[in-house]
Amino acid sequence: MHEVRIEVLLLSVTHGDQLSWRVEDGDLPSGCRSDFRACELAGLAADVPTATVVHSTSWRPNADGLILTYAVLPDPNPAEATVRAVPADATIVCSADAAAPTPPAVAVEHVLAHALRHLSLVARTSPAVVAAVDSHPLLWHAVVAHIPDVAGQLVDSGAERR
Repeated sequence: MHEVRIEVLLLSVTHGDQLSWRVEDGDLPSGCRSDFRACELAGLAADVPTATVVHSTSWRPNADGLILTYAVLPDPNPAEATVRAVPADATIVCSADAAAPTPPAVAVEHVLAHALRHLSLVARTSPAVVAAVDSHPLLWHAVVAHIPDVAGQLVDSGAERR
């Protein structure tokens, strides 16, 4: 049996309008929906606050199974000691082999870069997310500053190929 881990990237804006993030992760218990588990790991109550976005953004293999990544914004508890600034040079990675699409190594910063591009796109195209944008303008302004792209779109996107 393969293990499924849930990884949650929690996004916030710190003083000075700096886009920041932190990670929470945990297992996916048998019979538990991944969306529910992501909310739980994010520290959200069963009744998620209005204008909170919980978005499944990617998956990747690890040694024991799969990691399913969600982005949650705004972070319900962006304690200063736990958040980090989003790296200005955060890039996605891809494989050079079309028959083996998983890159040899994927760091959480690569997943973050992908999530930001993905969120930048859905902030423009998803009616549910567009409604949330207006409730947290500083946060979403920092997110939509990233190039809006879908998974796999690397040509002319400004992303680095590795």
